[in-house]
Amino acid sequence: MYIDPIIVKILLLALAGAVAACAALITAYLDRRAGAHWAAAVLRAGTSFAGTLALEVLVLNALGLL
Repeated sequence: MYIDPIIVKILLLALAGAVAACAALITAYLDRRAGAHWAAAVLRAGTSFAGTLALEVLVLNALGLL
């Protein structure tokens, strides 16, 4: 069975996005639990999402998977 390499790349990016979204949710939850305002928690979660996704894409690219 042949699997197109572009499909593998798309699935890897989807997995990276899902992991980044989980990291953002955990960040927002912990920040909100610590007493931060909801807007500050959302901003920190967005920053966490962007940083996590950028790091994941960088690592995947360095490994030659993208």
